[in-house]
Amino acid sequence: MVVGIESLLASGPLFLVGLFHMNQAEIQLGDLLIPWILAIGPIGFLLAWLVVAILEYTGLSRFVWHLPLFFIALVVLFASLIGIFFRP
Repeated sequence: MVVGIESLLASGPLFLVGLFHMNQAEIQLGDLLIPWILAIGPIGFLLAWLVVAILEYTGLSRFVWHLPLFFIALVVLFASLIGIFFRP
């Protein structure tokens, strides 16, 4: 779908509604609907766990004030980034 910038600006800020389908909150596998957060949450958790494990292995975790709080922040960050870039 190729749309000129003039037509997008003329239609106002609601042109994003037509370009992105943000109303699908589930992933459909056959007849089963899986919530999107249930798919990206564990991936964000595993990525944060990998980052913290690398920090622990290299000894860089000593520069982090509160490691469990840092881990939770990484989980939220990675899950949010995955949700933004790979939304259904």
